[in-house]
Amino acid sequence: MFKHLCLVALGLVVMTPNWVGANGLFLKEIIVIPVRPIDATTFEVIENDGAGGTQMWCAAGKFTRGYLRQRGGDLTVLQPRAASPVYSGRKSVIFTTRAVAGAVSSASQGVRTAGQRFSMAHAYALCKSRREQFIKVRVLPVQN
Repeated sequence: MFKHLCLVALGLVVMTPNWVGANGLFLKEIIVIPVRPIDATTFEVIENDGAGGTQMWCAAGKFTRGYLRQRGGDLTVLQPRAASPVYSGRKSVIFTTRAVAGAVSSASQGVRTAGQRFSMAHAYALCKSRREQFIKVRVLPVQN
């Protein structure tokens, strides 16, 4: 009987799902990125929790889909990563959903070039590109 229980236990260990790895349970890192609406088409994504370009684009994609209720069209970097105009000591990127003259599509997920453009769908899809992270957008009140 003991031998059968050991075999069952061994079978359970071998058939453990993907979320258990060599280091134990697979946990997702949650990154909360604040977003400040500026007007109906423009918003500021504020760097937080060590977020890089991929996470900033993801937050912009989530914001346009969840808050602005837009699914089609493009997102463009209006002001590249720089000091936030509102939050002292913070870095941010200002995105817009309106057409911008001279905007160019790019394969780079950086946010250091004004006029860089991704489709909203591409930006949103970046949220799923890293299994170990979950990006949460926190909408800030509009500053006058």
